[in-house]
Amino acid sequence: MSSNISLPPALLTAPMATVSTMNVETNVLDPIIINQGFARFVLERKGILDTGSAFTFSVHTVAAGDQKGFLPLKTGIHSLIKRAVLRIGSKIVAITDDYAHYMTIRRQFKTCEEKSQKDMVKTGCVDVVCPQNEQEGQLQVRDVTYSDDTTSNIINQYVLTSDETHTPIYSIRISELFPMMRNVQLPLYLINEPCSIELTFNTQSTGAGDLGKVACFEQAYVGGGGDTSITLATRNVKFLADYLTYDDDRMNQTAKIVMSENGMSIPYEDVVLTSTQYPAANPAPTGAVVQQQNIVRDLGLSGMMVRSILCSQGIQTNNSLLGRYNSPAYNVPDSYNVRVNDRQRYPRHVESESQKAYQLSQVFSTDIAVANSEYSNDQSTNKQVANNAQNNLMFCDSTLEGHSMALLEGKQHYIGIDFSVSPLNQANNGVLVGQKPIQILHTINRTAQNNADRDVRFFSLVERTMTLRGGMVQVSA
Repeated sequence: MSSNISLPPALLTAPMATVSTMNVETNVLDPIIINQGFARFVLERKGILDTGSAFTFSVHTVAAGDQKGFLPLKTGIHSLIKRAVLRIGSKIVAITDDYAHYMTIRRQFKTCEEKSQKDMVKTGCVDVVCPQNEQEGQLQVRDVTYSDDTTSNIINQYVLTSDETHTPIYSIRISELFPMMRNVQLPLYLINEPCSIELTFNTQSTGAGDLGKVACFEQAYVGGGGDTSITLATRNVKFLADYLTYDDDRMNQTAKIVMSENGMSIPYEDVVLTSTQYPAANPAPTGAVVQQQNIVRDLGLSGMMVRSILCSQGIQTNNSLLGRYNSPAYNVPDSYNVRVNDRQRYPRHVESESQKAYQLSQVFSTDIAVANSEYSNDQSTNKQVANNAQNNLMFCDSTLEGHSMALLEGKQHYIGIDFSVSPLNQANNGVLVGQKPIQILHTINRTAQNNADRDVRFFSLVERTMTLRGGMVQVSA
C-alpha cells in the first residue's frame, strides 16, 4: 500500500515533493541478548529509522567437511525467523507470528527478475523456473548448475557450509519483518521510551521431525543418515540501522506535531495469526472416490478493521526442496467463502483456480509471479476421472541435489481475500468486524492423493493506530 499523505513528509517512504538535505548514519548494532533461539536489540534514540534498515544472519551445518545444506528454495533465510516483535516501552507495537510462512506467501508476488537478481543474493532463495533444457515443454529450476540435462546442484556460493566464517551471510529488511515499516519510518528521536526488537528463531535438530524447518539437504546425505541439524552463527546476527536526519525545518515540523495537544496518529498494518487444522477424511477415500469436507473456522477479529486475509494450507511432512514452507493444491479444487457481519463476501464459493489466483492478487495489487503449475494442479490432472488423478506433470523429472523437481508441482496454492477500499495506507481502509467473528467457509475435496492433515494458517492484516504525543506512545488494540 502507498503511504498516508497526511503524515509529515519526513516519515513517509514515498519520495518527497520538494528537495531536502538528508543525512544518513548507519550503525551496526549487536543484540543485547543472543542465543540459538532468541535475539533482542535495543534501538538508539536518534533520527528517523529508515525502512531499509536490515538484519544479517547466517546458519551453518555441523558435520565438518560436508557442504550439503541449502535454504528452502521459496523461503531462503526467512526460514530462520519464527516470530518478530517490535516494542516501545512495555507496549507491543507490531508482531508477526509464523513469519517464515507469512513471508513465503508475500515473496510469490515479486517479479522473476527481483527474485533472481536481488533476493537470491540477499536471502538465498532459488525459486525462478524456466523451460527445461531438453525443450519438451516442462519446467525446471533456473539459476542452478546443471552437470547434464537432468542433474543439477545449488550454486556453491549459496551452499551452507560447516564453517561459520565462510557460510553465506544473508539479510532481512525491517520492512519485511513488520508490515507497518513498509509505509512509515519511525521517528526514534521523538520517542522517550526504549524501542526494542525481539526475534524468535526456528531451530533444527537432526532427525526427520525437524528437517526443513530452517534448511534442506542433499538426498544422498539425508538418505545416508547424515546430521541434518543447523546452527545459527550468533557472531553474524547484527542490525544495520540507518538513522535519517533532515534539515532543521523538517525535523522541527515533525516535532511540533508530536508535541501538540493531539499528537500524531499513525495508521498502520499489523498481522494477526489464526492457526487451525483441517483433519484428514476418516475413513480415507480410496480409488477414484472424492469425499467432500465442509469446514467452518472462526477467525475472531471482533472490533478490528480488517484489510485482507491470507491463508496457507501446509502439510506436516517435509518437502525436500521447499522445507516446511509450502501449501499444496488439491487435485479436485477446493472452494471457499467468508462471512463477515452475517454477510457472505462472495455470492457463491470461489472455486476456479483462476478466480482464486485473481482474488489473491487483489491483496497485493499485482499478479502472482509463479507458474500456473506451481499455483495449482489444473494443468497436471486428468479431468475425465472423478478424482482428477495427475497424469501430466508440468515439472520435469530432473533432480536438484538429488531431489525430483516434481516436488514443486502445485505447492504455492495460497488463498487471499481483500477488504481494502483504497491502495493508500489510511484510516478505515477495510471492513470493521462487529461482535460476530469472521467465519471462513471452506469446502475440501478429499481424494486418496490429497488426504493428509493440513496445518492451516490465516494471516489477517488488520489496521492499528499508533499515537505519538509528548514523547510517549499509545497503541490501539
